[in-house]
Amino acid sequence: LETALSPSGSDELSFYLVSPVVASETVVNAFYAVLAAAVGIFFYVWWAFRNVPGPFRYGLAAIAALIHDAVIVIGIFAILGVVADIEVGTMFLIAILTVIGYSVNDTIVVFDRLRENVLLYPNRSLEANANLSISETLGRSLNTSLTLLFTLLALLLFGGQTIREFLLVLLIGVVVGTYSSIGVASQLLIAWESGDLRRVFRKRATTTSAPS
Repeated sequence: LETALSPSGSDELSFYLVSPVVASETVVNAFYAVLAAAVGIFFYVWWAFRNVPGPFRYGLAAIAALIHDAVIVIGIFAILGVVADIEVGTMFLIAILTVIGYSVNDTIVVFDRLRENVLLYPNRSLEANANLSISETLGRSLNTSLTLLFTLLALLLFGGQTIREFLLVLLIGVVVGTYSSIGVASQLLIAWESGDLRRVFRKRATTTSAPS
């Protein structure tokens, strides 16, 4: 094609490369953005669940699920950077914040139903109310996530190249966020309430301090 259409040679009009300086700035900005979002979400959830016992635990459980989602997405892209030579840019930062918002939204749906059940059935254990709440919101969470996944897949297959990285982050984040809202946040809240976390940390501290 070059010989037939451009015998005198061809000139490259543009070339895009993420420099190490820009990449390091993206990492720092992503950290600060996630930190700011986590602090704001924690205080909001703490205030919204002030009518139930231990409202700060709901906030910390939501933050733990948020961090879980962000770490998994970043880890997958770190692997893809080595395997598929995928570079991250500002679109990656925007997508991470979008994933965080979706994950927290799904987690709050489960927690809100849990709050209603705790107030309606105060004599039930928190474990029983959590199981009931997850069962009541499971269909809604899966239907919402599947609908969004189909849309993202269509955009990923037929959309433009410029938003493909953004869509890939969202695709991974939706799957991870749906799982964390059902299988991480509520379980962490129950483990904290029942004292399982305290026993785990106490056992680990005892094992660490024991002489070899």
